[in-house]
Amino acid sequence: MKKLSLLIIASLIVSTPTSTAALKQISVKSLTPLITIAPISEVSGVLANGLQLIIFGNREDQAYVRAIDSAGKEQWSAALSPELDSIATAGAVDSAGNIWIAGSASLERVNPTPVDPLVPINPDGVDGTKEAIANNLDAVVLWKIPTGTSIPLTYTNQQESAVLVNAIALDNVGISLVGVRATDKGSSGFLLSADSSGIFTALIKVGSQTTELSSVIRYRDGSKMLIGSSSESLGGKKLIGLADGVIIRVDSQSVVTKVVRSSEIKANRSWSVASSSLLLGGSVIKDSKIQSAVTKFSSSLAPQWTSRFDSTGTTFTSGANRALFASTSTIASLRGWAPKSSRPLLLTFDTKGLISEAYSAPVKHNEVFGLIESKELGLLVLTTNGEVVSAFQAK
Repeated sequence: MKKLSLLIIASLIVSTPTSTAALKQISVKSLTPLITIAPISEVSGVLANGLQLIIFGNREDQAYVRAIDSAGKEQWSAALSPELDSIATAGAVDSAGNIWIAGSASLERVNPTPVDPLVPINPDGVDGTKEAIANNLDAVVLWKIPTGTSIPLTYTNQQESAVLVNAIALDNVGISLVGVRATDKGSSGFLLSADSSGIFTALIKVGSQTTELSSVIRYRDGSKMLIGSSSESLGGKKLIGLADGVIIRVDSQSVVTKVVRSSEIKANRSWSVASSSLLLGGSVIKDSKIQSAVTKFSSSLAPQWTSRFDSTGTTFTSGANRALFASTSTIASLRGWAPKSSRPLLLTFDTKGLISEAYSAPVKHNEVFGLIESKELGLLVLTTNGEVVSAFQAK
C-alpha cells in the first residue's frame, strides 16, 4: 500500500459569526409529526427511497433492513446475512434506487494445516488439522438490495482487526466506506472503496493511535473528502487541542493531498458529518461546555462562515445551509427560544451564515437522530425521546 503523503496541514479556529447590526428576530416554527419509526435500540439509520423510508439496524442479534410507507405500514423486510455474526451501521440509496447497507461481520477463518511428517494416531477419524476461529467483527460487510427486490446480496472484505463502518458514500462509479479500525496502539481511521459488483480496493489507513473517520464525500474525478477527528500528529504536525477535527482530501490514486485541522486549545473537536456542499457539522467540548459547530467551507477548504450553539454535541447537516442539533440554551436571533432541556432545532442559514428559518420538535423529543432531504417526502427530521425514533416534516 502506498505511504500516505500529507502535504498541507492548516489549523482553523472557528467562532460564531458576529455583526454590529441588530440581529433579525426569527420565529421558531413547529415541526409536523409524521410517524413513529421503531425502538431506538433497533435502529442504526433511516434512508428515503422514493415514497418509502428504509430502516436498517440490529434486533435480536440480527442485522436487518425494512421498508415502510409514510403512514408507517411495512412494505417489505429482510434479514441481512442471518448466517453471519454482523451489525449494520451505515446506509445509502443510489440514483437507480438500489439500497446499500454497510457494517461489520465476524467471519470464520481456518488455521493452516501444519507440516508434520508423522501420521498421528486418530482411530476416530477426526480431522484435527483445521480449527475454525471466531473473530470479533473484523470484516467489512456490504449488502445490496437491488431496486424492486427485497433480497440482499452480500459482499465481505476480511481485515486484520475489528472495524466499525461509520459512513458510506456512492455514485455511478463506486462506493466508499469510512470508519475506525483497531490497532496495536489504539485506533486508526480507514477508507475502503468498492465497485458496484462488490469488488473492494485496498484499505487505506489514516493515523495509527487515536484517529476516526466519520463521513466521506466522493467527487467525479475519483477523489474523496474524509472527515473525522484525531488526537495524534498527522503529516508531522503536532496536535493543537485535546483532539482536532480533521478534513482530508484524497486523490484518485488514494494519496492524501491536503489535510485541514480544526483546533482549539484544551478542547476536544470533531467533525461528524459533511454534506456534498461542504457544510460540516461537529462538536466542540471544552471543560464542561458542549457545543455544536456548523461551518461552511469553500472548495479549497477555507471556512466561509461558522457558528456554534450550546447543545448535546450531535450535529447533522444537509445541503449548503441546513443544520440540526439538540439546543440547550437561548439563541439571540430566535424569538422566545429558551429551552429548559435539550430540544431538537433545525436551522436554515443564509449565504453569510445568519439564521433565516428555524423549526423545533416537541419537548418530549429531546435528542436528534438524523436529517433527510427527499424529493418525494420533503425535509425530514428524525428525533428520539430515548425510547423510539420518530420522523417529523419541516413544512
